Amino acid sequence: MVLLPAAAALAGVLIGLWSRVLVVRHSVPEGEPPRRGCSARSGPPPFTVEAVTGLVLAVLAWRAVTPGLDPAWPGGLWDGGARAVAARAAGLLALCWLAGVCVVLAFVDAAVRRLPDRLTLAAYLGTGVLLTVSAAAGGRWDDLPRAGLGGLALAAFYLLLFLVNPAGMGLGDVKLAASLGTALGWLGWGVLVAGTFLGFLAGGVYGVALLATRRAGRRSEIPFGPFMAFGAFAAVLAAPLL
Repeated sequence: MVLLPAAAALAGVLIGLWSRVLVVRHSVPEGEPPRRGCSARSGPPPFTVEAVTGLVLAVLAWRAVTPGLDPAWPGGLWDGGARAVAARAAGLLALCWLAGVCVVLAFVDAAVRRLPDRLTLAAYLGTGVLLTVSAAAGGRWDDLPRAGLGGLALAAFYLLLFLVNPAGMGLGDVKLAASLGTALGWLGWGVLVAGTFLGFLAGGVYGVALLATRRAGRRSEIPFGPFMAFGAFAAVLAAPLL
């Protein structure tokens, strides 16, 4: 049970080396092209991107293999036949892919207050393809439309917030919501609602903390992408994974 999370942590650290390069490459103001010739030594403080990526992937892997956390599959990831294992493995890879891209997006958003289209598109396409593979392997075709509708619903909700208050929400948040909503919708409508609520809760707590410490004012903008991702994956970890 420990082997897969350990392997995921190591893989996450190695992936994080490339993720750091992507963070530096895309941490540019709106309208400017990505940087070229980026070094893995530049960007955020040393080992932060690598550590966060490794931690997130390890926790997702631990959640997948822990017996008893999911009543449907008491043995965790390995319970059932080959097709069932393949289906849950593909679902786990979908979440890991989305998590890895979200780490990059979170660091970029924190640095320059934007979520680049290339990264939000990669998050959406990778998640959708891997969930389709999971549905095909496990015969979960009924879950796939819910995932698609979840992505559309959450993106529409964030688009409405953007139209109401463009200063408080960006189109990058809307595009990221499509990916997060797809993954959360795959797990169920309750998980989708919980992930959305936890994201706003985390962002609200952070905003209040900034106001209390006088590090920001009422009109200050904060990057919301990291809180969207945090809320989504907190809900994933609190729900049946696959």
